[in-house]
Amino acid sequence: MIPNITKGSRTVGLMKYLVGPGKRNEHTDPHLVAGSPVIMSWFDDAQLNEQSAVLVASEVDLNKRINDVEMDQHVWHCSLSLRADERPVSDREWADMAEKFMDDMGFTDSSGKAPCQWVAVHHGTSTAGNDHIHIVASRVREDGTKWSDWSDFPKAQTAARNLEKQFGLIELGQHSERGLKPAEQLIDRETGSTREPARHRLERSVRSSAMASTTEGEFVRRLRHQELLVNARFADGGRSVVTGYSVAERPPAGMDPVWFGGGKLAKDLTLPALRTAWTDTPEAAQEAAEEWWAAKRQQRIVHREAPDMTRGARVSMIGGHAIDEVAARKLALDMAKARKVMSSVAPGDHQTWAHVAREASGVFGAWSKATESEPGPLAHASRVLARSAHRSGVTISEPVRTPLRMAGTTAFLLAATSAPSPVAQTLIMQQMLRTIRLLHDMQASNKELREARLLSDTVREHLSIVGAPLPDVEEPRLPSLEYAAGTPAGAERKPVPTLTEATPPQRAPQRVARGAEEYETDLHTPDQGIGR
Repeated sequence: MIPNITKGSRTVGLMKYLVGPGKRNEHTDPHLVAGSPVIMSWFDDAQLNEQSAVLVASEVDLNKRINDVEMDQHVWHCSLSLRADERPVSDREWADMAEKFMDDMGFTDSSGKAPCQWVAVHHGTSTAGNDHIHIVASRVREDGTKWSDWSDFPKAQTAARNLEKQFGLIELGQHSERGLKPAEQLIDRETGSTREPARHRLERSVRSSAMASTTEGEFVRRLRHQELLVNARFADGGRSVVTGYSVAERPPAGMDPVWFGGGKLAKDLTLPALRTAWTDTPEAAQEAAEEWWAAKRQQRIVHREAPDMTRGARVSMIGGHAIDEVAARKLALDMAKARKVMSSVAPGDHQTWAHVAREASGVFGAWSKATESEPGPLAHASRVLARSAHRSGVTISEPVRTPLRMAGTTAFLLAATSAPSPVAQTLIMQQMLRTIRLLHDMQASNKELREARLLSDTVREHLSIVGAPLPDVEEPRLPSLEYAAGTPAGAERKPVPTLTEATPPQRAPQRVARGAEEYETDLHTPDQGIGR
């Protein structure tokens, strides 16, 4: 939460602006969510207009007027803004937060002094997508004494940090997103895009392309096959050493592209962070430099017949669900092997878990591209998992352990020319639910309860929608039995049941939906191993 403080002397003008249309007609349904008891008894949460704004302003100035206090900048104005990726906050929560904030700032009688008149106005999100409220307060107390603004900026920061902890909000600097650039907003308006900003589409495309690739050159080719503009930054004006990159969507005719560096999309998408997942050989570096240069000059792809460009596409092109399902079963086994390695990762190994989250986010991002015409549950799952991949204080710098990679599954989905078969999607969903379970348990062990809750909400509210129509499919098993993690030496080791074994048979259309519900319940029980 970000507090922003200003002071002035025009209460009426400020209130008229807050209930007006805004600079870009972004103000919708202006109303009070909290305030001094007398003011709230008159106005409650009714929609405000210019006339009511004048009346509210008059009440805020009441103490100054009846006590005949002379004071410059007697109006204290503070906006409290949430991050663009924050959860929805209700008016009731805003009211509770505003009251707690004003208590902490010393405006109310909880300070032991006479209270000041104040209101909190909510009028919708900003043009950058940040939900927020505006607090307007008089600096004159009921008894005519003055509220002191000494150190009000650091006090407001401390109060905001307390609200984040108390209400389970994103803490400043953790898992946060930047606001949208004006150029992004303009292009989205011109193209009629209302569901998702270009930045979010690009982040998902870049992450899925990176996670589907095994070399840097393959990554560049995948970006270009998605019709993205790609620009590389070369060291010292040469053509062999690439130090960074930027991408953009092709803009409408007559408009300039809006470029984003990898680090501006997300911390885990910088070029050094991405390179930790790819093969690093002199031959691969040379191939990548050639592809980067061709992309920068908008020339044709250099290695057009590279094997990676047919990997996955071959499955969806040569016909029928049989081959599709055979490939999916093999990929499911590969993912199960990756999970077996994940189960041995310590909760405090943040580097490795960031890799796991990035791989899982890439799978869901590619799956969304293959099956969703507009952002849906799979795109949402991709974004939630990406949060753990660029968590505060973690910079991916160590190479990923090869068994943890899910490049095959991501490539399979990214290259699909049509939605994979229902059976293939069931096989992938089974493994992804188990991967999410491991991430959830890691976050719970690290007391990251808000992040753990977001994962459980994603399964319950989003992935269960995807799973509902999918058929009942027996889950592939590894050649050797999977045993519960952490079984003491010498103790009896019992095989951990699979999703199929743990859930009674249901009618086919309900099978995966039931699995998701039982998974949600199981999130709150002790971990029983990698098969859960």
